[in-house]
Amino acid sequence: DGRRIVFESTRSGVSQIYVMAADGTGQEQFARADYGVTGASHSPEWSPDGLNIAFHRNVAGRYQLFIMDVRTGTVRQLTSAGRNEDPTWAPDGRHIAFKSSRTGSDQIWVIDIETGRVRQLTRVGATRMPNWSGTVIQTNQP
Repeated sequence: DGRRIVFESTRSGVSQIYVMAADGTGQEQFARADYGVTGASHSPEWSPDGLNIAFHRNVAGRYQLFIMDVRTGTVRQLTSAGRNEDPTWAPDGRHIAFKSSRTGSDQIWVIDIETGRVRQLTRVGATRMPNWSGTVIQTNQP
């Protein structure tokens, strides 16, 4: 709705997720790391309905996808296989596209956050930085 901004900051010594009002006031840390279990958090993105934030976080040396319920502060891990980064919400708010190395090279995948079903979208070269455009996913290829 444009009233709040989610961002990444290293002010605590490691990249974490913060939220603030659009005018820069009211900065607060969201999605706190469980030090010793999880580490740095990156690439936060609001869900289309503004109720969740998707991000990737270091877990045992590999990035995994998480979502946080903004109302309750509950954080839920979505992935565990391979290295998973750069989540981006689908317009439907139910699916998230992301980059994953789970097959050996960086490819774009989509996860259904309700069922946990994961499917691979790309199979050629290395891809990164997915971004929804309407109902189509665009990717940057090196």
